[in-house]
Amino acid sequence: MIGFLAATASVLAAYNCQLQAPKAVGFEGGQAKASDIGLPPASLQFSLTIESGNPMQAKVDWPGDPLTMAGKFPTISTAPGGYAFSAFSRGPCLFTETSCLSQVNLVDSADGTAKLIVTPVALASDQNTGTRSPFAVIALGQCTRTDTKK
Repeated sequence: MIGFLAATASVLAAYNCQLQAPKAVGFEGGQAKASDIGLPPASLQFSLTIESGNPMQAKVDWPGDPLTMAGKFPTISTAPGGYAFSAFSRGPCLFTETSCLSQVNLVDSADGTAKLIVTPVALASDQNTGTRSPFAVIALGQCTRTDTKK
């Protein structure tokens, strides 16, 4: 009898996360200036699970999903308890016209929380001239561990 070994992913970490309002960052006179992008706080709550595997995977569950980040994405470890991944989709997108992309950087703390930075790809369009230019968007967040390895 031939036995089959099924590889199953195990949960390395699981979180409930809350982002602050994303900020559009611009530069004026050599100084950075940030302004809030108005999104309801309730729309900025999601869960994130890091799963083992080759490669590791980040699973984002986000009802409403204003940044279009829900899905499962290859993930790298940046340090013990640190993870980074790029979330991408076909849209519709909040900050781009055809496809969506956000870089996610999460770092675990010993107290059962994690800090999170999300940087979506963004462009501004001038409909009068038909031109587009990139701009920076940054969203800071806090997560709480929900798995048993707090």
